[in-house]
Amino acid sequence: MINIYLSALETAEDKSQFGDLYIKYKQRMYAVAYKILQNVEDSEDAVHEAFIAIADNFEKIKNFSCQEKEQYIVIIVRNASINIYRKNKKDSEHLAELDNNQPTVNVNFFENIDYQKLLQTISELPLIYKDILFMHYVNHYTTKEISRMLDISMNAVWKRIERAKKLLKEKLEKGE
Repeated sequence: MINIYLSALETAEDKSQFGDLYIKYKQRMYAVAYKILQNVEDSEDAVHEAFIAIADNFEKIKNFSCQEKEQYIVIIVRNASINIYRKNKKDSEHLAELDNNQPTVNVNFFENIDYQKLLQTISELPLIYKDILFMHYVNHYTTKEISRMLDISMNAVWKRIERAKKLLKEKLEKGE
C-alpha cells in the first residue's frame, strides 16, 4: 500500500521521510479513525485517504517539527474519518427514506416462479440490473459491499435493486 503513496513523491529523500512517517504514525492514525468510526473497513479507508492527503501535501509538512507533524496527521485523519462518518450517516438516512417512501415489490411473487426460469429471465435483463441482482441475491453481497465494489452510493444500489425487481416481475408476468 505504501507504494501508492510513494508514487506521489518525487525525490528519494521525500520517499524515505514519508516511509518513516508511515511506519511511525499508521497505528496512531488507525486508532484515531476507529475511535470515530467504530468500524474496521471505514477506519482503514480514513487512514488511506489521510495518507493520500499527506503525500499530496508532503512538501508543506516535511519540514514540520515532530510535534507539528503529529498534530497535522491527527487532524487529517480525524477530518477524513468525520467525512466518512457523515457520508455513512447521509447514506443511511437516504436508505431509511427509501424504505419508508418506496412501493415494495411483492416478494412472494418470485417464490412461485421456477428457479431456472427466474435465472434465465434475470440473465436477459440489462447489464446494470442483472449484475446488481446476481450480486445481491445469488452471491449474497450486502448493499454496502456492492456500493464499494461498484463505486456508487448505497442509495443507488437500493434503487437499482428496486428497479431490477420491478422489471423482472414485468418480464415474468409477460412470459406467463
